[in-house]
Amino acid sequence: MNRVPIPIVILLSAVAIGAPWYTGTRHMDFMTPPSVAELAQVREDAAMSVAKKSGLFSIEEDRKANAAIESPIRAAPVIDPGEPDAPATLSTYGEHAGQGASAFITLAIHLEEQRGNSRALLAWERVIDVCHEATPTERDAALAGVRRLRPLVAMWNTDPEAALPVVLEASVPSSAQADALEEILTKCCHELGRHSSGIIKFEPRVERPDRKEGSSPGILLQMTADGSGAASTGQLPLSLATEPEQLRREILTGAYKLVAYQLAATTEFNPPEPLATEENPTQALDSKITRLCWSEFGKSLQPIHRP
Repeated sequence: MNRVPIPIVILLSAVAIGAPWYTGTRHMDFMTPPSVAELAQVREDAAMSVAKKSGLFSIEEDRKANAAIESPIRAAPVIDPGEPDAPATLSTYGEHAGQGASAFITLAIHLEEQRGNSRALLAWERVIDVCHEATPTERDAALAGVRRLRPLVAMWNTDPEAALPVVLEASVPSSAQADALEEILTKCCHELGRHSSGIIKFEPRVERPDRKEGSSPGILLQMTADGSGAASTGQLPLSLATEPEQLRREILTGAYKLVAYQLAATTEFNPPEPLATEENPTQALDSKITRLCWSEFGKSLQPIHRP
């Protein structure tokens, strides 16, 4: 391998150094002294660079400024929250319905910040059941709050003997093939009991009457209570799905509708919103029907003599 001659290496090195130097300095005047104006500008620039704080020391100040904008000090709730861990009833805060949804939302946020989840859940629920003029945005915020807190709050009633008894009755024609109906109806009853936070104890009942020719071949679903003078939601026709999961979904969707109809007919509370297309009835039963409304629904079906 031939080496590059040393004279050529020296020449190339000189060109590599000299060319950029010449290009960058050929228009500069190193002989004429700077004017007074130019010197003044240099001094001003130097003074400003010294006076300016380093960014390393301004990070904390910037963070505090941003925090002041993003997280302002919250105003105290208009509604008296009470002690965050004090006992409450299902209707707690309901007497403040006239304050509006925004007051309940402020209250709920305050209680969550104070670790009072049980009372915060009640405040979120009041937006749903007693605030007749709540905006869609406020209702969505309340639903999100309920869904967030329901898993964190204990069941309202854990004593089966204290629960309100309600029968979930499915009537099908005696000739219909519905072997899995009773098992699925039983599972739906257990699920509905959990959604009611233990306030209602649902009992399954399957009826197989002889129906007239031409009548509906599907399920007639209703909720009622046993005893003289007990009320009923009336019957809701459902299709008799062959797939167990689809049948379960049909029954839970029907149960949601029956509760909503009954609340609208017998109480002054906001009835649960209709289910959206393809909406999961399980989530709706757990959040769109408040525990107070579950209680009022169960009471509306009981015989008059029941305490």
